[in-house]
Amino acid sequence: MARKIWEYNRLYDILRYYVDCCTRLQFSKVTMSGLDRIPSSGAVILAPNHVAALMDPLVMLLTGHRSIGFGARSDIFRKPRVARILNWLRILPLARERNGLQEVAKNFETIDDIVDCLRHEVPFCMYSEGRHRAEKGMLPVKKGVFRFARKAAEDLDQPVYVVPVGVDYEYFFRCMGKVTLQVGEPIEVSEYFRTHQDESDADTYKSLCDILHTRVVDLLDSVPERKHNLKPLRFLALLLAFPLWLVFAVLSLPIWLPARIILLRMEDKAWTQTVYFGVRLLLPVCWPFFYVFGWLSNKYVDLINDYR
Repeated sequence: MARKIWEYNRLYDILRYYVDCCTRLQFSKVTMSGLDRIPSSGAVILAPNHVAALMDPLVMLLTGHRSIGFGARSDIFRKPRVARILNWLRILPLARERNGLQEVAKNFETIDDIVDCLRHEVPFCMYSEGRHRAEKGMLPVKKGVFRFARKAAEDLDQPVYVVPVGVDYEYFFRCMGKVTLQVGEPIEVSEYFRTHQDESDADTYKSLCDILHTRVVDLLDSVPERKHNLKPLRFLALLLAFPLWLVFAVLSLPIWLPARIILLRMEDKAWTQTVYFGVRLLLPVCWPFFYVFGWLSNKYVDLINDYR
């Protein structure tokens, strides 16, 4: 029998510290704000934007050492062994409309697990856009997140909140940039449905989707724009640092070379951050070298772009 995703797992809890450390070292700076807006009790559904594949949930885990359940597209659960691993990682399958009605019908099985997760006050994270896109902004919100929230509100004797979260990256296709995470004002879904009983379901869902979309978009564009001045001084400093860059490029080669090879075979470049993270996770001994190499590489790219 599969372990419930809300159940405590000592090994998972220990590994979380290592994974969180690796996530923080993926960026030059991690900034988080509004974490106190996440309700400490009740049923909490976190609804962030989705722009960087698996990197997004890894950043979400940095909101605290509190356990979080996640939803992922159902097709990756087809192999039983993979499904068991994903379940251990607190991930549940969610079918999308494009998967067909037969697959979507399986969501009724998943929703019971999600409600059970929320009943035990373990937050569940759902990406309301239904897919990721490595661009600024946010795609239209799908009503699925509010269907799940409504079911939870009907089954649970406690408030149900959908919490908007904005995750913003300085770079989508490079490592060692800045990342910011901002939490917005929660939407108390149970209360909203009670006060809008006279509306049709279609109108209620549309209103909620618009509210969530607006609140998440307002949380984006939060990474401070870098300065473009002092180009001659930066050029001289980076020229002197070039031998150092070469040394660290060689020392961190076991990380960036396999990552580049993997990415050459992938069409969806939104996985860039995730691929580098995965390789670094396996080679902690190379972390310091890659950190310096990645940081200097960004400085060179930024300077070249400023001179164009």
